[in-house]
Formats: sequence, C-alpha cells, structure tokens
Amino acid sequence: MRRLPIFLMLDVSESMVGDNLRQLQQGLERLVTKLRTDPHALETVYLSTIVFAGKPRTLTPLTELVFFYPPRLPVGSGTSLGAGLMHLMDEIDRNVVKSTMDKKGDWKPVVYLMTDGKPTDDISKAMTRWKAEYASKVTLVAIGIGKHAALGTLRQLTENVILLDTNSEEDFKRFVDWVTMSVVAQSRSVSMSNVEGVNLAKLDDSIMKKIGDIVDAAVVDEDIVVVTGQCSTNKLPYLIKYERLQNHLQLEGHAFKIDQFNLTGVYPMEKDYYDYSDQRALVSTVNSDALLGSPGCPHCGNPIGFAMCACGQIMCLKGPGAATCPACNKEGNFGYSEGDGFDVNRSRG
Repeated sequence: MRRLPIFLMLDVSESMVGDNLRQLQQGLERLVTKLRTDPHALETVYLSTIVFAGKPRTLTPLTELVFFYPPRLPVGSGTSLGAGLMHLMDEIDRNVVKSTMDKKGDWKPVVYLMTDGKPTDDISKAMTRWKAEYASKVTLVAIGIGKHAALGTLRQLTENVILLDTNSEEDFKRFVDWVTMSVVAQSRSVSMSNVEGVNLAKLDDSIMKKIGDIVDAAVVDEDIVVVTGQCSTNKLPYLIKYERLQNHLQLEGHAFKIDQFNLTGVYPMEKDYYDYSDQRALVSTVNSDALLGSPGCPHCGNPIGFAMCACGQIMCLKGPGAATCPACNKEGNFGYSEGDGFDVNRSRG
C-alpha cells in the first residue's frame, strides 16, 4: 500500500503559549482519534509532527496512523519559520519514498503549517528552495492563527492560506474537525481514485477565511510582549505574556498614541524551553512602565514574579531583601523601584 505522508508543522513559539498551545495539544489528540475511525485513513495515512520556535525539531517521524501517539508540545523563544521550512524539506527528502521506473513511491505529501506570528529569522533561502524544488511536489496548507499571523509571508509559500479566528474551545474543535475531514478526503481520493491534489473540506466561515490575494494578508505591528523569567527556587523558566492596549492621549489639540501592554498570563516552562529557543532571543527591550500587571511565580508561588537582577534576568522573589539570581548566581538586595521604569529584555515571541 502506498503511503500518504501528512506533516504537521506547528509553531510552538512563546506567542503560542496559553490557550493557543493548550488547544493545539488537545486538537492533535482529537485529530488522531477521529482519523482512526476512517478505514481509508488507517490504510494510507502516515503522520509526522514537526515543531519550530527559535529552532526546529521533529517530535515524531513519519509513523503509521495506528501507531501514532500525539507528542507533548514544547515551547521555545523565537519564530524561526525559515529554519523550520529547511528542516521540513530535509525531512521530506529523507523520509518520503520517491517513485522509480520500477515501483510507485508515496503519494504526494501534504503539510499543515500552523503559526500565529511573524518570522524572526531570514526566510529568503528557505523560500527560494521551497519554490524551486517543493512547491509543485508538496501540498502545503498554511493556517494563520489570529490577527498577528504573517499571512503575507504564508501567501508567498502557497495559495492555500487560511486565517483561523477562534474565540472558544468549541471553535477550535470545529477547526480540528475540518482538518480531519480534509485528511480523510485526501486519503479516500488516493485510495479509491488514485487522484492526487488538494482535497480540503468546506471551510467553516464562522471561524475560517481563505486568503486569496496578497493584499488580503495585511502586515500587522508587533502586538505581543513576552518576558522570560526564571524561578529563584528551582531555576525553571516561565513566560510572562502581555498584549498591546492602544491608548490615545489628547494634549493641546493633538492626539498621541501611547503603547501599553496588558498582562494576559504567566506560564511555567520546562528545561527543554531552552532547547527550542533562539540563542539570539533577547534582541530588544521594552520599558517596564509600558507593562501593566505583575504576576507571581507559577513554579514556586513566590508573590513577586517580575524582579530584575543586575545581569538582566527576570526572576521571582518572596519579597524585598537579599536574594540570589538563578541565572548569574550572584546575591543582590532587591527593593521596589521608584521613579521611571527600567528596560526589560524582550523575547522574540
């Protein structure tokens, strides 16, 4: 039986942390469960899971559907789409069986790429390689999650670009069901008719919109601030996530836009966060005065989760006084800041 390779290429950058990542994890499990109920999918579908943040990695190589189990999705700093595409193409070269004069190889691979942000690396080389060698040989379905997704970039890779805008878990389940129906349609097409091509299920207009022309894929400002903290008790990382509030100030008849960011959550990470993070992650700063809200530590419960050491590391504290930084291991005396705010290293998101 010829295989139908399905690659799930998932953005696990910091901007995905929270509901997006949790729903993606649950969605992956739902997808596999539903696919296993279809006999055509069971016969032909092989799944692979590739994740990318600052670095890409294959979590699951191409595996027969019946033996595929959804992996735990990690989190890393950065959205290195270019590196992710290079990794995907290398995986296709290594694992997809090509047809020869004597034997039919695998069916045309299908890639479902999901991302909610903009690339933080140079994608030009990956784009050139993709267009020259893979665009005609691989079906790529690119899904931009939410209003910050780089739809213009995705549109340069494929004509199958979909904007996903969900407001609830039920919305995301409907999206997962759409992916399931699309994979089933593809598997039935190759199994019953020996026909390759794009077989996408009908879009749910309430949560999905196909992006046609490049003009529909508007470039958006960076609207998310992610700050990486480190627990002073167990040295594990955590992410503090803020989203932009657009405020306007009227002064002597002139309107000024004031950028502020509201706290939306704090999330505990594991040690492998650094394995998926771009080493160049801390490339810009944001002033603490622009960040509204300060959380506690999600690991040890310290009430202060936003204290900065002289080395620049954000850490947690029990309260003012002496404490040792988990990053530089130096002891400092911490107190509440007075006057102007301070610049904080900002992750790539």
